[in-house]
Amino acid sequence: MKYLVIGSFLLMSILGCKKGECNLQAYTTVAPQNEQQEIVTYLNSKGITGATKHPNGFYYIISNAGDANKPVPCSIISFQYKGRLKNDSTFDETPPGANITERLGVLNGGIQLGLSLVGKGGQIQLFVPPTLGFGSVDVPNPINPVIPANSMLIYEVSLISVN
Repeated sequence: MKYLVIGSFLLMSILGCKKGECNLQAYTTVAPQNEQQEIVTYLNSKGITGATKHPNGFYYIISNAGDANKPVPCSIISFQYKGRLKNDSTFDETPPGANITERLGVLNGGIQLGLSLVGKGGQIQLFVPPTLGFGSVDVPNPINPVIPANSMLIYEVSLISVN
């Protein structure tokens, strides 16, 4: 079963990396103000405090910073995650005991930028605006019939390893 977070980004991996060479760059897109405000409104409505705003416009809470080995776009990482929508419905998650292994730079912008903030063993909660998630298209997924276009995404992610 392919995990949604990897989805169409596999093509980027093929195009950006060949024969051990990696040309992936750091994600630089910044979410528009209205999407950033949607996250602030959500956090306030849920009474969530302590979230930090990232310069790219997502918010995060680090519960465990992990070690000093933080991933970069070409790092091969193993991680576990759970993804939810604002209505708290889960749209995807790794099965218990399983890990996803992938280059950081092929994941969606929110996860890519968020995981670059923690090291091996780190745990982070991400509040990702649509521009840094799946954007303005409906996305089919394995659990719910579809992630609606322009959805804010909430991830709980544990970084297992960084190579």
